[in-house]
Amino acid sequence: MNQKAWAIHFIYAGILLLILGGQMYAVESYRLTPSATKFLAHNVGPGPETARGALNHLMVNSGTGVRETITPPGWIAWAALSAGSVLAIHGGLLVARKK
Repeated sequence: MNQKAWAIHFIYAGILLLILGGQMYAVESYRLTPSATKFLAHNVGPGPETARGALNHLMVNSGTGVRETITPPGWIAWAALSAGSVLAIHGGLLVARKK
């Protein structure tokens, strides 16, 4: 892959991180659907052999429509915005240098 293709990848990754960072900055918390909550309970976190994991599995599998709320820390939006701007500028400079 040539240098210009890598520069375009840097620009696209930077734009994606800028969009995600702006989204996380604008939204305070995310409320998941019951199916996403069930997926997280089964694949992430403590297993059903622990007390907390058994309680999570019981709540999710009971069919009550339990929904998880995720609140990302405030710094993660700024980190994504910063990394996105650095990547986009770096990619733009690589494109400009090759012309």
